[in-house]
Amino acid sequence: MEEDCSAVSPKEFLSLYIHWPFCLSKCSYCSFNSYPVRDILDFKQWEGAYLFALRHVAVKTLGRPVRSIFFGGGTPSLLPASVIASLIEEIYHLWPVVKPVEISLEMNPGTVNAQKIREFKAAGVNRPSIGIQSLTEEGLAVLNRIHSVQEAFETLETCEKLFENYSVDLIYTWPGHSLELWKTELQTILERNVPHLSLYQLVIEQGTLFGDMYAHGELLVLDENTCATMFEWTQEYTEKNGVPAYEVSNHAKPGFECQHNRSYWRYQEYVGVGPGAHSRFRTNEGKYAFVQEALPEKWLHSILENQHILEDKSELSEEDQAKEAVLVGLRMTEGLYCETLPVPLHKIIKLERLDHLKREGYVIYEGGRLRATPQGCKRLDALLAYLMK
Repeated sequence: MEEDCSAVSPKEFLSLYIHWPFCLSKCSYCSFNSYPVRDILDFKQWEGAYLFALRHVAVKTLGRPVRSIFFGGGTPSLLPASVIASLIEEIYHLWPVVKPVEISLEMNPGTVNAQKIREFKAAGVNRPSIGIQSLTEEGLAVLNRIHSVQEAFETLETCEKLFENYSVDLIYTWPGHSLELWKTELQTILERNVPHLSLYQLVIEQGTLFGDMYAHGELLVLDENTCATMFEWTQEYTEKNGVPAYEVSNHAKPGFECQHNRSYWRYQEYVGVGPGAHSRFRTNEGKYAFVQEALPEKWLHSILENQHILEDKSELSEEDQAKEAVLVGLRMTEGLYCETLPVPLHKIIKLERLDHLKREGYVIYEGGRLRATPQGCKRLDALLAYLMK
């Protein structure tokens, strides 16, 4: 059951991520640890493996309170609701759970119907994250999505009826996209009063279909000026319509920010379970990064045959922790409070370059808080590469 953990320091809270690595097909842009389903899956077998993995990490985290649970992927909406219910029940058994807990599940409109969404809600999910990605058939085809625009709206309509808190993912600046087309899409979704939006500019990643096409000169991407214009309009239009950015790509009505993802950007501790899942949390010996085996078959086999989790473990020095905190913290519009860093700021960034970025209007550093300006957010990756030692 959920518990009143008001007396517990927020620093002790954990966020719990469960990674399901399978999809019906691989999207053109996707660089996540996900794999098209090749065979019929034994869901009971996988359920048992995830239950084992949850118990494995629970021992390490010493009963610390969990404040958010996120089922991501891959496409976790491929899972039967009974498996989701079983995992949530086990989480409640293994950890104290903060009241009210946020339980998110990524849903691909091509894998759910109204009945299955109701079953997910009955299982304990209270925040669907709907991966629509485009409100045009052209965009869905370019991105290699398996659903239609009609299916996207059907999924959205069901979630609107069943949930107060839900999110919609959209991608813009894909090949062939335009500002006018994007305006129509975003205006359409904002008219539906969606409480949370994840609006991502397309990034061409190595190891993806788009990455391979781009490397061979087979992909015509939008120019930087067009992308910058689309980003600026997105920020201004969502702000004007009451869904401001609280992170570079994430927008929410006040009170509907994703607590799970915000814990990442605030560099709070989290536990990951499943093939390729990452963790960052403190033990009695120090703070560590854990990465579980990425290949689903190897991850599953190790548990079923050897009762063992294959994972890499590395200790994070105080400088490592501070660098990671800056890298994620500058994504937030609130920025980060540098006095919370485990080492002084000058040990991890070049102060003369920080002064230069301040003069140029890319960052603000005052009262111990460092944050990127709207101009800085447009070129955040370059800004961070310039700053870090």
